[in-house]
Amino acid sequence: MFCKSITYTKYFLIILFSFFFSFPNLEAKEEKEGSFSVSELMFHHIKDSHDWHIAEIPSGTNPDGTKHYAPIAIHLPWIIYSSEKGLDFFFLHGHSDEEQAKSADEKGYKYHHGEIHETKNGVHVLDLSITKTSLQMLIVALLLIFLFKRAASQYNENPLPKGFASFMEPIIVFVRDEVVRPNLGKHTDRFLPYMLSVFFFIWFCNLFGLTPLNSNIAGNISVTAALAILTFLIVNFNGTKDYWGHIFWYPGVALPVKFIMLPVELVGIFTKPFALMMRLFANISAGHFMVLGLISLIFVFSKGTNLSAGLGIAPLSIFFSLFILTLELLVAIVQAYVFTLLTCVFLGGALEEHHHEEAHH
Repeated sequence: MFCKSITYTKYFLIILFSFFFSFPNLEAKEEKEGSFSVSELMFHHIKDSHDWHIAEIPSGTNPDGTKHYAPIAIHLPWIIYSSEKGLDFFFLHGHSDEEQAKSADEKGYKYHHGEIHETKNGVHVLDLSITKTSLQMLIVALLLIFLFKRAASQYNENPLPKGFASFMEPIIVFVRDEVVRPNLGKHTDRFLPYMLSVFFFIWFCNLFGLTPLNSNIAGNISVTAALAILTFLIVNFNGTKDYWGHIFWYPGVALPVKFIMLPVELVGIFTKPFALMMRLFANISAGHFMVLGLISLIFVFSKGTNLSAGLGIAPLSIFFSLFILTLELLVAIVQAYVFTLLTCVFLGGALEEHHHEEAHH
């Protein structure tokens, strides 16, 4: 019990440190822009970018007497292809839009709101750059490869492994026996690798988003859209003739009803992956919004100068933020489970073979 208490206390302190590590970034935004905008902060967190901005730390004062904050950020390279210059690789200097626009202008490109659309001569370009979200996905993928290769080697060395392999075994067995097999039956072994990959990728991305690294992978709708498109392709490319028969010529119903069911079933092909995309995006984004909103209350109440009001609301704000983060730990795995389960349900329906005789009147 004592050891568990120490462990819980350690996790609590880590989370608490994460909040205070992020505070300078919020305060700097307020001083630079004159007023603190909660909505701007939230959408800035969700939006993808070419800079991985982690936090800001105090570093002296500005000439006007205000505090100066130095950003902790990773500048990602721009990879641009144009018919005029071919493949171009470069970095933009500065942190504000004005500074980066000036840097892009020196390199012959037009920069606007975090994007490069064309050269100074008006030639359209193709942006092939690695963004913050894609880099974070790559980190999660490499981490998963490393962890599971290590777990596999532990199984080869010892049939009863310890450590990470013993921790992941019941989770893998649960996904196989309670999620995939009941829906896919004899096709379980065929699709199990993909289902496990989707489950663990979403779960680890969600956990990565709970760290103080300004990460929001599954809260980026382009990521959830890509996952939903994969589900759409796998379901429809593996659909049996009975699956397509139920869509284009629903059996067992009167002829007029068939023409009513056809557009309904066709729309259903697209609404299922769309629901997967929106469910994952909305649930993960909502958690980030709630935490950012609660923490922002400190700066909204203080208004930059009223320190007592900010300190007064801080304990309540931090308490509820920690509560939401605790729920987010559960939401992280639940959303991975729900996405995998619904993918299996949709795929199981597409693989199902129906034995029926259409009534003739």
